[in-house]
Amino acid sequence: MEVKTLVTYLLVLFCHFTVQAQLELPLIFSDNMVLQQNMEIPVWGKSCENCEVTVTFDNISRKTRADKKGDWQLKIPAHKAGGPFLLSISDKKQAKTLQNILVGEVWLCAGQSNMELRLEQSKEAKQEISQASNSQIRFFRMTAQDKARPTAKVVFDDSLLADLQAGKFYEPTTWQVCTAENAAKFSAVGYYFGKSLQQQLNVPIGLICNAVGGTTTQAYIDSASLASHPQLRQFVDANWLESAQDIHPWVLERSNENLAKVKNDVVPNRKFLHPFAGSFLYKNGIQPLLPFAIKGVIWYQGESNATHPEIHTPLFETLVKNWRKAWGQGDFPFYTVQLPTIANRSAWPAFRASQEELSKRIVNSGMVVTIDTGDSLDVHPTDKKTVGERLGLLALAKTYHQKNAYSGPVLRTYEQKGKEVHLYFDHVQQLKTKDGQVPKSFVLQGYNLGGTEESIFYPEKIEIQTTKIILTLPANRQVTQIKYAWFPNPKCNIINEVGLPMSPFKFDLKGSF
Repeated sequence: MEVKTLVTYLLVLFCHFTVQAQLELPLIFSDNMVLQQNMEIPVWGKSCENCEVTVTFDNISRKTRADKKGDWQLKIPAHKAGGPFLLSISDKKQAKTLQNILVGEVWLCAGQSNMELRLEQSKEAKQEISQASNSQIRFFRMTAQDKARPTAKVVFDDSLLADLQAGKFYEPTTWQVCTAENAAKFSAVGYYFGKSLQQQLNVPIGLICNAVGGTTTQAYIDSASLASHPQLRQFVDANWLESAQDIHPWVLERSNENLAKVKNDVVPNRKFLHPFAGSFLYKNGIQPLLPFAIKGVIWYQGESNATHPEIHTPLFETLVKNWRKAWGQGDFPFYTVQLPTIANRSAWPAFRASQEELSKRIVNSGMVVTIDTGDSLDVHPTDKKTVGERLGLLALAKTYHQKNAYSGPVLRTYEQKGKEVHLYFDHVQQLKTKDGQVPKSFVLQGYNLGGTEESIFYPEKIEIQTTKIILTLPANRQVTQIKYAWFPNPKCNIINEVGLPMSPFKFDLKGSF
């Protein structure tokens, strides 16, 4: 028995070291991938302890040595757009070669269900899919395993919790060429964005989609960043399921249902094995991508944080700061989608305002307005072509410096002249209405002349004069505030000369003497 035990032990030990010695690459490295042009390209993985690793790309070789844990990393020189290329990695025991690699522009598409929504689920899907094939566009689609999706009213069992503990939240995936079949399963917003870039830039486009339905901003931020912020540490508190304050009621309800087995669990950190929990998606979905070179990020998320617009500012600022620091590429572009129209979401106007303010405040960021899209009853509107193409216009103008319009009218300032208020806008050469009707969605707030009642009312007249709008105020009211499209589901119709919608706004008038 002792001899058998010893033999078994030695076999296990041998197998352990054999496994540890395998040459491994992260999943983000596969056939058909796109590498970022004009930027040093990080390559990393696992090898045997202290083994020399050689990486060859486009006949250029670089060498490094793995550390005691077998980890290694190096950078290959920057390349211009082109391909296809081979990428070869070898150590003293093994060699791997990845094929059909292109160099171009790589973007991360992240967020929740509206970013995740597939092309086949979107409006105009049948026609678009039939003509989607394009070998110059490649997809890396990160998809949560079905049983771990947080939108279902289920209790996570021990098997799933063990998977999540082991980092097995996403299904294994590889880079795919944009065929009709692959495009159908990919993010509709990401697809239309990538298509716009590829058509205008004429270079390969790589799209990494990491989007999971229902998820929160805090889930995408690392735990250290959350813990160090006085307003955000609530999301990584050990008792966050009971103590977190600034959290969407539905998010809290679903998290408690999914994690019913661990609510009174003494096992450390099991309360964080949920896609809504602080830092979960950062650890499982963002960290494994680091430091894969990217050009920038498009972000469509907010529905699961919109009940608390006041916490969105520190959350989103921390997210952007965290990702830019983690990638180590400086202040790369970060472009967002303002939430569209929907009924019965009372905090959405204020949340949209937070999104717009942040897009102006954060360096190298921007936002597309979608207030003219959406569905009054469905939080998942199917018009994703408009969203993706507007993100494309934004990136083409601000990142690639093309001279195209990318924004609808944005209020710059106002001037009050008696009972007239003159509104002045940026990003417009000719204001008009989309439907040819009178301008809609202006609302005034204030008091009667006696100051005894507060009420909502409307301008007596709205006049468009090329690049400005003149509002005539009622003579029998004291107006204190002017709003445009400041509703959850506004019926607004003002656009600029290229058809882009005017951004919602609200401002206070100066008080009378």
